[in-house]
Amino acid sequence: MGRTQDFTNSVIYHIRHMESKEVVYVGSTTNFSQRKTKHKYNCNHEGKECFTYPIYSHIRDNGGFDCFEVIPIQSLKLENKTQLLIAEQEEIDKHQTLVNGRKAHVTIEEKRIDHIESTKKWSEAHKAEYKQYQKKYREANQDYHKEKSKTYYQSNKAEIIEKYKQKIECKFCHKLKTKGNMLRHMKTCQSKPKEEN
Repeated sequence: MGRTQDFTNSVIYHIRHMESKEVVYVGSTTNFSQRKTKHKYNCNHEGKECFTYPIYSHIRDNGGFDCFEVIPIQSLKLENKTQLLIAEQEEIDKHQTLVNGRKAHVTIEEKRIDHIESTKKWSEAHKAEYKQYQKKYREANQDYHKEKSKTYYQSNKAEIIEKYKQKIECKFCHKLKTKGNMLRHMKTCQSKPKEEN
C-alpha cells in the first residue's frame, strides 16, 4: 500500500521559460522537489510514455529543460486531492498560453455537457450504420413485438377501448371527436391552416 499524501503541504506551481517568463504549464503536488525532478526526467527520457506529452515536446522544442524553471507560486493547507485539483484548475484558468494537456478538475455539469457533445458527435459519425442497425433489429424482432402488442391489448382491452371512446377537442375547429377518430379527422379538418396539411 502506497504512502498517504499529506495535503497540508500542497503546492501549486508554474513551469515557465526563464528568458520570456511565459508560463507554459500549471501543476499541483504535495511533494514539490520530487515533482520537479520527475518533470525533468519525463522530459529527457525517451522511453517513458509521457515523453510525448505536449508540455515536454514544447520544452524540448524551445531549448530544453535547462531553459525552463519550475517555481512554486502558492502553498496551501488542504484536506484532499479534490481541493488541490480545484485550486490547480483556478490557476490554470488565469493563463491563456498553457501547454497543459487537459483540465485538472472538471465539474459534474462540464462532464454532463462533454458526454452530450461526444454522444452527438458519435451519432453524427455513425448515423447510417445506426439506421441500418435499427432496421435489422426491427426486422429480426417484428414477430416478438407484434406478439407483445397483442398480449398487451388482450390484457388491457377494456381500458384501451374506454380510452379511445373519450372525446377530445380538435385544436383547429374545436369539434369534439373520440380519441380513436381524431387522427383521421385532423387529416381532413377544414379549419386546419394550409401549411399544416
